[in-house]
Amino acid sequence: MNKYNKDQKTKYANAIFITAIILIIGAAIVAHLAYGVTPVIVDGISMKPTLHTGDIAIMYKEPYSNIKIGNIIVYNYYGTLIIHRVIGIYEHNGTECFIIKGDNNPIPDPGYPQYCGYYTVDGFTTGGVPYFEIKGVIWTYNGNEPIVIPYIGSFALAIRGTGSDTF
Repeated sequence: MNKYNKDQKTKYANAIFITAIILIIGAAIVAHLAYGVTPVIVDGISMKPTLHTGDIAIMYKEPYSNIKIGNIIVYNYYGTLIIHRVIGIYEHNGTECFIIKGDNNPIPDPGYPQYCGYYTVDGFTTGGVPYFEIKGVIWTYNGNEPIVIPYIGSFALAIRGTGSDTF
């Protein structure tokens, strides 16, 4: 093989690589715009052993009426995004409310009693999370096993810092 063919093959391989990267980025943008698909980084121990700090999970927008008990959701709790599992669903004064709990937490999340009142589930009385605070559902397979890229998000957490391990 002469030098000319080797240089030509290198240029061709580089072009294929760049094209693949552009297609992947384009597909990610389309998925985000069309379906609300967004990667989220897990930060904390509350979802162990299902999710670990540094895992990247894929969140997508889902109508709240399609959310079921067992789904892992992302919701806003006074400015902090929380990733926990739905353990109960009820209606309070016309507002759809969700009881949320981390797999590793002994009790459900406190929720928003001002919107959802109080509800008792599994022997615990807590406030629910109103539908309008739910940002998305974690993509799962085989029931409720989340699709994750393990620990890759640790790099981003190392740069930006971690949050609280409370939730």
